[in-house]
Amino acid sequence: MTEFIYLHGFASGPGSQKACIFKNNFDKFNLSITIPDLQQGDFENMTLTKQISLVQNIIDGNPGVDVALIGSSMGAYIAALIAETRKEIKALYLMAPGFNFLNRWMENMGWDKNSLFATPDFIQVYHYSYNREVSLNTNMFRDAVKWDSLFLTRNIPIRIVHGLHDETVSIQESRDFSGSRPWCQIKELDSDHGLLSCIDWIVADCMKFFRLNNVIDEKHSDQTKLT
Repeated sequence: MTEFIYLHGFASGPGSQKACIFKNNFDKFNLSITIPDLQQGDFENMTLTKQISLVQNIIDGNPGVDVALIGSSMGAYIAALIAETRKEIKALYLMAPGFNFLNRWMENMGWDKNSLFATPDFIQVYHYSYNREVSLNTNMFRDAVKWDSLFLTRNIPIRIVHGLHDETVSIQESRDFSGSRPWCQIKELDSDHGLLSCIDWIVADCMKFFRLNNVIDEKHSDQTKLT
C-alpha cells in the first residue's frame, strides 16, 4: 500500500481548487491521500523547516508504508527536498515546481544574501485562500538559506508538468532540473502557473505515472486505467 501526500503551494491551502480535485479523484478509486495544511494555521510565521517537519511527521506516523508525493509550486519544491533523505518516498509528481524559491523571492524583493538578514521583520503578501494581503515574517526567507543548497539527487521516478505561460515560476527551472536528471520526465503544457486549464488531464497523467512506476498497487491499477 502507498500513502499519497499532496503538498499545496505558497499562500494556498488544503482547500484549494487543485487540491480538492486531486482528493476527489483519489477518493473515487479508494487511494489514500493526505493533504496537510502546510501553514499549520500560522501563515505569518511559516518557514520551510516547519513545513518539512510536518510532512516528516506524517511519514513517521506510518512506519513501513511507501509514500508518493504530489506537489504544487512551493509544495513541489518541498517534496523534492524531503525526497532527498526519505527512502520511503518512491516517486514524485511535481506541478510547476518552485525549485528556485529563495533566489526568485530575493530578486523580486531586491534583496541579496547579505541584505537578507537586514530586511524588515514582516512583508505583505497576497494570500489566495484568504483573498487578501496578509503579513509574512521574513524569517521564511532567512530559514530558506539552509535549504538552498540541498537538491534532489536520488534516482527515483519524477514527473514534472509545467505551463508554458507560467508567470510565476519560469518553465526554464523545470527544464534545467530535468535536463540534469535522466530519471526525471517533463511535460510542457499550454497553461499558466495554476495549471487549472489542464487539471483533468494532469490528474489522469498523475495516476498513469504512478501506475507505470508500480506506485499504485495491483488492487487499484485496473481501476485507475479508466482515468
